[in-house]
Amino acid sequence: MVALRLDKKEIINGLKMGIYTKEYKHRNLYPDPDELDDLSGEEHTIYIYINENYDITGVRSFFGETPSMSDMGAKTIEEGGEVRIPVVIKEVTPLSVQLGMLSMNEYKVLKVCDGRNTLVQVAQINQKPVEEIEKMMEKLHKKGLVDVIKRSAA
Repeated sequence: MVALRLDKKEIINGLKMGIYTKEYKHRNLYPDPDELDDLSGEEHTIYIYINENYDITGVRSFFGETPSMSDMGAKTIEEGGEVRIPVVIKEVTPLSVQLGMLSMNEYKVLKVCDGRNTLVQVAQINQKPVEEIEKMMEKLHKKGLVDVIKRSAA
């Protein structure tokens, strides 16, 4: 368990345009020296996703700066299968929503397409069916905003 402080004003500001993402890095200052498998002394990264209802819709944790393929869910898919990871290739501003270039839902989805979440995890965080997110990814890809990287589990 990790004690994490969240600033209410920071969350409110983050929610003005969709979903709030909190990144938190930490390490255990007192790992168990007798436990050979204790990796808690290494830096961990935690991402917490909070929606406009202040519900936590996703939590990701991993060692280091970026998740490994096993952290991304490669262990859970069948051999020969693949993990799909959406990544924003062109940043958009909240003004894109105000000008009608993107819907609010599209903007919220783009905010979690950071290369640290699979397509399934993006759907879970946004509380949408995977099929809806897949269609949205196609549309956003045609607009030149996102690519979906496919990684093999094998």
